[in-house]
Amino acid sequence: MVEKDFLLKALLCHNYLPTARRAKEELPPFFNTERFTPDVARELVKISYRKGAFSGYDQVEYKLTRFNSVSRLLSVPHPLPYANLCLALHDNWEQFEYIVNSPSSQIKPQTYTDGRVIVMNGYGDSVEKANKQLNGAFGMRYRVTTDIANCFPSIYSHAVPWALVGFEEAKAKRGRSHAGEWFNQIDKHLRLCKREETQGVAIGPATSSIIAEAILGRVDEELLKQNFRFVRYIDDYCCHCETEERAQDFVRAVEREAAKFKLQLNIKKTEFARLPQPVTDSWVVELGRQVPPKDSEWSAFEVFRYLDYAVALAERHPEGSVLKFAANIVANAKLDFMGNIGALNYLLTLAFHRPELLPVLTRLIEAGYINFGDCMLDRYESSAKLNRIAQENARLQRSDGMCWSLFHLGRLGAQVSYETANAIVASRDAMAMLALWWASDAHRGLVVDFSLDKTDLYELDRYWILLYQLFLGGDIDNPYPYDDKVFETLKEWDVDFLRPRDEFLPKEPIPEAGDGVQEVVV
Repeated sequence: MVEKDFLLKALLCHNYLPTARRAKEELPPFFNTERFTPDVARELVKISYRKGAFSGYDQVEYKLTRFNSVSRLLSVPHPLPYANLCLALHDNWEQFEYIVNSPSSQIKPQTYTDGRVIVMNGYGDSVEKANKQLNGAFGMRYRVTTDIANCFPSIYSHAVPWALVGFEEAKAKRGRSHAGEWFNQIDKHLRLCKREETQGVAIGPATSSIIAEAILGRVDEELLKQNFRFVRYIDDYCCHCETEERAQDFVRAVEREAAKFKLQLNIKKTEFARLPQPVTDSWVVELGRQVPPKDSEWSAFEVFRYLDYAVALAERHPEGSVLKFAANIVANAKLDFMGNIGALNYLLTLAFHRPELLPVLTRLIEAGYINFGDCMLDRYESSAKLNRIAQENARLQRSDGMCWSLFHLGRLGAQVSYETANAIVASRDAMAMLALWWASDAHRGLVVDFSLDKTDLYELDRYWILLYQLFLGGDIDNPYPYDDKVFETLKEWDVDFLRPRDEFLPKEPIPEAGDGVQEVVV
């Protein structure tokens, strides 16, 4: 069982903002919640919830671009209901033991060395996942996969007590006279994170993963009683069966048990396959075949050839994260001088179309492939491309594309153009405007001006993290009413959700053109 104190610190300091797999891929690493400690949360919960027409709190939204160019909507809940929810989970953690000990769930609370309690780790490394599939398939003839349709947005808050204490007790103890029951309190805090709505939980914070596990863990228990051999990865089910009829029985069973909690199956993603089946996607195998010999340096030609192959392969396999996989291979490869430059140039070109590749550039920069030593791609050319990428993602309302472009610009000490700044502000994206405020001193006034006309409480909530950072920096007064003490409490405890830009600047001065640095045009 995960220790309660570790759980609370993890939920607040490490699992508040969206960081699903590798830390800092969803959001650039200057976003940080380490100062949002349990002590801060305990101070916040002393503040009464607001009531009336604006009861409940809205949340900051963040659009993450997936490999198929479809955006996934992530959220950052307001700190007051989120603090209450985290403490409620902490205080009643022993009631969640069944999800920690689940034999079927592959994504469940654990004590991770980076401080997180939930990590969407790609369901384990490839070897581990393959072995699990092989063990599950042994002696079986069919495999069926299915998942819950729109799982997190479909979670019904009142279904959480049903899962935690059972249908009968939960329904017997509802209403104002039982509002203080621990399971009803969790229901309440969940709703208050989302304007008192009963439908949906935020995608991103680990609290939502725990809630999903609480519900689907009960579904799993009923499936295990029926002796199905299955595993579940969040809301994705994979079951191996002796016969096709048995596989169909599994789908019906999942559908029946999920419906008890007002969840539905995604019929379009339900697939039956006769065994044996490969345990590795074909495109992964194909990309592996194209990798140059181990420990050899990649030339620019080899980089271009590999990425060309990946681009063509992605067209044939739109269901897979082909380009992200290939980009990571290249970024972590041993590259020669021209290979370094060619890799960055190619990936910048791809990133214009595929913003999910932008985090990969961080690794290239950290490895010294841009503006360091003799290996230099013209800083001004790179800056122009990053500005153009930011503008394109502002047009398409892609939060991650804007934030990551601005991160790279700020890190390189490069200029954010006025065109880019205006496009970012016009997008009205809270996280992107905060990234602009972080990356460019010259454009902070635009961000401040945007923040000054907010009066509707829910609108303030939708920008709370931006407004708080401006308040913390002394750029604006507290925009909330005088009796709302959340911002003052956070400031008193020195909570800062941004790491200083200086932490990400090159350790050595960036050489300018004409300073004896070899410029290369690719």
